[in-house]
Amino acid sequence: MNREKFLDILKSRVLIMDGATGTELQRKKYLDDVVIPEELNIKYPGRISDVYSSYIEAGSDIILANTFGANPVRLKHHGLLDSADEIIKNGIDLIRKAAGGKEIIAAGDISSIGEYAQPLGRLSFDEVYEAFAFQAKLLARHGADIVVIETMTEIKELKAAILAVRDNFKGAIISQMTFSKDGTTVTGTDLQSFVAMAESLGVDALGLNCSIGSKDLAALAKKLTKNTNLPISFKPNAGVPVLINHETIFPEKKEQFIEASLRAYADGVNMFGGCCGTRPEFIKTLAGELKNKSPRLRQSVNKFFFSARTKALDINEIKRPVIIGERINPTGRKKFQEDLLKENFAAVKDEARAQETAGAHLLDVNMGVPQADEVKLLTDAVEQIQEIVSTPLCIDSSNINALAQAVKNCAGKPLINSVNGEDERLAQILPIVKRYGAAVIALTTDDNGIPKTAEDRLKIAAKILKAADAAGVERKNIIFDYLVLSVSASPEQAGETLKAIKESKKLYPQCLTVLGVSNISFGLPSRQTINSSFLKMALSAGLDFAIINPGENWNISDKYAKGLLENKDKGAANYMEAFASYKKPAAKETESLSLEKQLYNEVLHGNKESVADIVHKIIAEDKNPFKIVNDNVLAALNLVGDKFAAKEYFLPQIILSAQAAQSAFAIIKKTLKKDTVNAAGKVIMSTVKGDMHDIGKNIVCAVLESYGFDVVDMGVNVDSQIIIDKAREIKPLAIGLSALMTTTMPEMERAVNLRNAAHIETPIVIGGAAVTKKYADEIGADFYAKDAMETAHFVQSLSKKTEKK
Repeated sequence: MNREKFLDILKSRVLIMDGATGTELQRKKYLDDVVIPEELNIKYPGRISDVYSSYIEAGSDIILANTFGANPVRLKHHGLLDSADEIIKNGIDLIRKAAGGKEIIAAGDISSIGEYAQPLGRLSFDEVYEAFAFQAKLLARHGADIVVIETMTEIKELKAAILAVRDNFKGAIISQMTFSKDGTTVTGTDLQSFVAMAESLGVDALGLNCSIGSKDLAALAKKLTKNTNLPISFKPNAGVPVLINHETIFPEKKEQFIEASLRAYADGVNMFGGCCGTRPEFIKTLAGELKNKSPRLRQSVNKFFFSARTKALDINEIKRPVIIGERINPTGRKKFQEDLLKENFAAVKDEARAQETAGAHLLDVNMGVPQADEVKLLTDAVEQIQEIVSTPLCIDSSNINALAQAVKNCAGKPLINSVNGEDERLAQILPIVKRYGAAVIALTTDDNGIPKTAEDRLKIAAKILKAADAAGVERKNIIFDYLVLSVSASPEQAGETLKAIKESKKLYPQCLTVLGVSNISFGLPSRQTINSSFLKMALSAGLDFAIINPGENWNISDKYAKGLLENKDKGAANYMEAFASYKKPAAKETESLSLEKQLYNEVLHGNKESVADIVHKIIAEDKNPFKIVNDNVLAALNLVGDKFAAKEYFLPQIILSAQAAQSAFAIIKKTLKKDTVNAAGKVIMSTVKGDMHDIGKNIVCAVLESYGFDVVDMGVNVDSQIIIDKAREIKPLAIGLSALMTTTMPEMERAVNLRNAAHIETPIVIGGAAVTKKYADEIGADFYAKDAMETAHFVQSLSKKTEKK
């Protein structure tokens, strides 16, 4: 089935997807003698056929192949990489056989590889992309009708997956993410950020699956319908799982599931199925209610998003001007350049935070430093900035390779600065805009330079639009810059710029406009007076975006500046007389902070580059450096934890602060004599037997290390007896156990029982997506931690008790 046919069907009727595969296999005891569910495709294909058939008989139109984790990263870990082709082929073929001639849509199923992309994880974006491309190629080769990307929690991983599927698969793509009840993923991405990024990359439908029960997911689905015109899929869990008498139970009743699905249908959702805990009888009742019904018409929405990891901006809702902060630029700033050549991004991050606080809507990022590797510098800057602010980015470079690499690594939809009317530049930039779903600033200049008249600039705009149309770039993603020249050198040009903006609104209503405002005042005194006056005039002409310093005063109006800008002040005589004695205000003196306060701030903000220098100064100046470092680092980390609990920080900020703290402790331990540094104690961390997920565990390890603990990371899929034997050997403060899947949670109880039998008193702390405090109490674990910070605080309390003894 080709993409067009699938989309035609979707327009005409509601489609019923299948229910849970993993929990259904578990319920039937089909997973007891395989390593991972995908192994069933080649070892016991009849078991998979049984599940497929049960959903087809229940009324499913779409069956997801048992290829959820059939990516090379997971398969290699289990020794199944050589069987990848057969696993995926059988996953699709078994759907065809189970269909028995019925028109069933065979969906290739793709989910997380189990590791985040850098900087949250160890794999590069390209490595993540290649893993998904491997899987997508096999799904295409073996005839999947569509691809469903599901249960994704990290936006860059989703971006890599969409690009890989789009590059290697011609059919329709449904992109689903997994959210908590509050509408954010564990890495902080909200619904609008998901929509902005996935839509910009050209998926055919958006969706929600897993994590929460149907009532809560229906509420998120309603919000999703208000932010996209794309079809929407809806696959909730049968409630949040609990473990009762060693059995995983999904408590939601079929009636609750149906009620929520009908509510989602009324809100305009197009595709319905179930995730964990839903069974064929759920789908049968669902099909009885909704199968073949006409989709509910939704009110069309008009959104124009830019996005970062944790926030999206709808430009259509922002009062003009949309501010693009201009301060992340090393031009003319010697110290800034020196820091960047040392790969020290502390000043860059400080500028990013300051401009966000001052009201910038987007941040322009320019890394044009002579003798620097701009490809690496710009990419690193983008990755550093987007993890500490929620402001979307404007990627600014004339280096094509740097631009492409940085835009690729953006965790959202960025703006590119810039393209112009030169044929070569259009041919280079527009494919990048199209591929990564970006928008672009289009300078109305060409090989002949900046035209003197508005008419000639508009002609270049027409040429750019024609090229954009040919490249498949939506017109709304072209933002015209009609260019600002210094009013002191070309006094008539301010009027031409404003005239071009006004005419552009009439000729190209889909396209917004932007100006780099401060160019207007070059060579004049009291530049901000000119800048502010000109911005007001430009806004009256219809300007949308302004590239400015948001920290300046933009409420200045001046008659002399206005006269100059309107070309009524020959030679700027009146303006120069009025401001002849003008002196630029002295910069405000910054408060001199103690080394302790500097260290605290740098850890709080995740500036590991600055930490090393501060710690070395503390070591040189203080008699008890370890106490100072220890106290201030821990105080900062505790505030990070509070911000995380309040949803002010998300995992990226926690990781960055943890890395900064780790840097401080590493220097202390390396520099001082061992007997002057008291180790905080050892902690064992492990993912339990049968579970290959280590993202959460790795984050906990990083945070514990940042608190100064010696973490013994035993990895994933570790037998409980091995963990307890290690505890007997090293006598740690605590044993930390992680499990993502409900199927592996019973291994935690086994670890507790083995510890008790061995008469070991080491406390066990457990956590994971499906783990609860109630479960921890039932199995006799000593503590349940909902996140990394709670784990650290618990272990910290154990350390203090040990010190008192």
